[in-house]
Amino acid sequence: MIYIFTASYHEASAWIGYFHLKKDARQTRFQTFYSENMDICLTVTGSGMISAAAAVSSICTANGAGKGDFLIHTGSCAAVGAARAAVGDLFYCHKITELTTGKTFYPDVLYRHDFCEAALVTGAKPYDVSEVSHTSALLLYDGEAAAVYQAGSYFFAPHQMAFLKIVSDCREAAAVTPEQVRRLTDPHMGALAGYVKMLYEIGQKERQSDPVPEALLKQLCRDLYCSASMEASLRQHIRYCILAGIDYEGRILEMYRKNRLSCRNKREGKRCFEELKRRLL
Repeated sequence: MIYIFTASYHEASAWIGYFHLKKDARQTRFQTFYSENMDICLTVTGSGMISAAAAVSSICTANGAGKGDFLIHTGSCAAVGAARAAVGDLFYCHKITELTTGKTFYPDVLYRHDFCEAALVTGAKPYDVSEVSHTSALLLYDGEAAAVYQAGSYFFAPHQMAFLKIVSDCREAAAVTPEQVRRLTDPHMGALAGYVKMLYEIGQKERQSDPVPEALLKQLCRDLYCSASMEASLRQHIRYCILAGIDYEGRILEMYRKNRLSCRNKREGKRCFEELKRRLL
């Protein structure tokens, strides 16, 4: 399933119309819309980080989101960097920074797309030039993405989350009307629908079979003294290599040839585990 999250109904309306989504009357906490074959679930979270995190957690828990599913966070944003963007421009966000804590998150841009890319900052209040570091590059600003990423990470791997933001203003949020926000998405729906279709097809293939070779994973976990969290991380790294066409087997064999594997204890295993992750990526 493709899980789409927007902050407002005006941001969601183009998606609802394009995919003919129907409102789920059973959902009383958040406005939720489904496609007839249940392959798309769109949720209006409300504005702000707390609302966004609560909506992602609630909907994904109720639907059992996970393997083969994807999260898309979309909606409007401000362009605040020195390199200005035009109102209506669509960007794929490859870096998300939470202004309050300074934490930075990196969704894996694993699948091909035709969108321009930009970094995004999420703040708890309207943009203030004194709080955001000056940059000559393009920088976007919104109120939900960092929270969506953190809540989504409990259900999705980094390559299963995409953040697509449309510029609604250039530091003049107060002048933007709901009707203007509603119209921003319409010109992009063809490209967005194509991207959703691609993700859905990829998800179908992932559900049918996990590409990670279990025998190799089991051997590595034994030789690295992996904990459960290390095993999950290693599985994700190998899956990434397979999907990206990286020769992961050759890099693993090289560590064996150099006697970096197998390890003698858990302490050595942790050091080799970090080295292996660097080699794989």
